[in-house]
Amino acid sequence: MKRLVVCCLIVVIATFHFGTGNSTVYASVTENYIYNGKVVNGRLYAPIRAVSEKIKAQVNWNGATKTATLIKDKKVIKMTLGSKILKVNNEEIQMDVSLLLDNGSIFLPIRFIGDALEYKTNWNKNNRIGSLYSEQEQSSTAVFAQPLYYEDGYKLLDEAIAKVKNVSTVAQKRQYLKPYFTDEMINLIIMRNLTFTDKSKERDYYSYSYPKETNMSIRRQVVPVSGKFGYSVQIALLTKRNNQWVVGSLEEIFVPYMP
Repeated sequence: MKRLVVCCLIVVIATFHFGTGNSTVYASVTENYIYNGKVVNGRLYAPIRAVSEKIKAQVNWNGATKTATLIKDKKVIKMTLGSKILKVNNEEIQMDVSLLLDNGSIFLPIRFIGDALEYKTNWNKNNRIGSLYSEQEQSSTAVFAQPLYYEDGYKLLDEAIAKVKNVSTVAQKRQYLKPYFTDEMINLIIMRNLTFTDKSKERDYYSYSYPKETNMSIRRQVVPVSGKFGYSVQIALLTKRNNQWVVGSLEEIFVPYMP
């Protein structure tokens, strides 16, 4: 099995709010991750301001015309709210969607950003990570559009397992487990007296996916299990209920090595 290596550079992304009047800002690059991408009708949108930062571009917003202008090398890209036309220098690119305005920030599908800049684009539906790649600059920008950021999902699962291990009485269990598990899962834990292995410090292999906007699936494997000829696997489904992420199901199995 190949090890899944996921880079984790957590950074706070500054949000650029487009207001009235004209404003111009030059980008400063810290690292090439954008964490606030959005999936709308199956399309991955990225915030124009954040994209400009990562590709070392200049961005300008004209509040009077509601037009954003992105300047990169010799390309001048103009996009206007409510319009499905993307202007690249003197050429017009017909889009099937218009810009998205969300919380004062402007978003555009990365496909059209890539087309305009002659970048390659990619979208991993399972992990919900897109990318913009420049062959000329040999650089790539990753756009995360995850309902629950994968590291936060792992942290929640680790905390939930720790709670299962550290409580004994039924009253304590319900009180301690409620922030981390669904009611159905809490009942199952209490009735069967289930416990799970804390893998937060020893996990070797892991993968994740997002079956739905309100679900995150995590599979974690530890090789080998101490004193046993095999490995342990946890399969968890995190679900969002009442605007809170909790563990909806958690299964732990031991897989012996075949002779």
